[in-house]
Amino acid sequence: MKKILIVDDEVSFLLSLRDGLSKHRDKFQILTAENGREAVDVLRSMSIDLLVTDLKLPEMNGFELLAWTSRHQPQLPVIVMSAFGTPEIEERLAKMDTLQFLDKPLDIQMLEEGIFNGLNAGGKSFIRGITLATFLQLMKVEKKNCTLKIAAAAGTAYLYVYRGELVDAEFGSLSGLDAALEIVSWNDAEIEMDGICRRQDDAIQLSMEHLLIEAFKRKDEAAELEKMEVGDSVTAATPSLDLEPDTVDISPLVKVLNRLVPVQEFIILSQSRSVIARNAGACSLTTAAPVELDQLLQPLSNDLSFGPYRYVTFNSARRHRYLLFRSQNYCVLAKLKAGTQSLQIVRELEQYIGG
Repeated sequence: MKKILIVDDEVSFLLSLRDGLSKHRDKFQILTAENGREAVDVLRSMSIDLLVTDLKLPEMNGFELLAWTSRHQPQLPVIVMSAFGTPEIEERLAKMDTLQFLDKPLDIQMLEEGIFNGLNAGGKSFIRGITLATFLQLMKVEKKNCTLKIAAAAGTAYLYVYRGELVDAEFGSLSGLDAALEIVSWNDAEIEMDGICRRQDDAIQLSMEHLLIEAFKRKDEAAELEKMEVGDSVTAATPSLDLEPDTVDISPLVKVLNRLVPVQEFIILSQSRSVIARNAGACSLTTAAPVELDQLLQPLSNDLSFGPYRYVTFNSARRHRYLLFRSQNYCVLAKLKAGTQSLQIVRELEQYIGG
């Protein structure tokens, strides 16, 4: 018989759930625990088919319990009960398709439905276990402080969460935003949780929601890029490709621009300043007019005795940050992440563009 473990610190609530579900005693057995530590003891002592847990628990809270299950029993189906009280958050979690969420006060009928979905391995709306992205969403909602040690096929990484927002990250030689964008989309992660955030400064300065959206967007784009052959990568990324006869192969340049995490969008212009390549997906820069900007900058740099300019960064009225990089053969206009040091991008570009 299937075994279901329900974890909540309100004994009367547990008893009411047990009574309400008793009509299904021929289908599954209900076990209960009043905190996360008791739940772990149960999970260690016997095989459990479904975990139903609140997030606010004494001794070992629901987040720590989820981290433990992610590490030790990653295939365990999970239903989270909590009083988020925000329809937008419930909708977002539902779309993530990684765990079931039930709002308190609990509707017993919805719980029954959730249990049968969870026990049904073929349920289309349910994927066993909990992903790192879902876990971070829950941390955001509950405004948690913690340090997460993440183990995955790619290696070991650390995420630092303060009041529900990711403030710093470390993975190999990467740190801050670059590391966070690499880590948060991992779907094979084992999570170890420390209840203290061991970083004080916000090195990321991006909301959790926008960080996750950007990470998965880049992951999707990288997956599409990997499908391309080197010879036709430019064509695949640029439906309106219009190379001039004397233009050398720019596929390495397109590839490096797609790889650079701080670059959100880009266009590459030929010597005559016509667009010959752009980023895959939506690109707002195709309507930009870098020629006019070029015409303004050249006399200005000459007047100030700078000589021909190599690159310039500027912010728009909407606080978007841009880089205009100029060379003998090409011009690159890139939209950058807020706070990006443009010199880092320039050094990368100089490896692929002749001066």
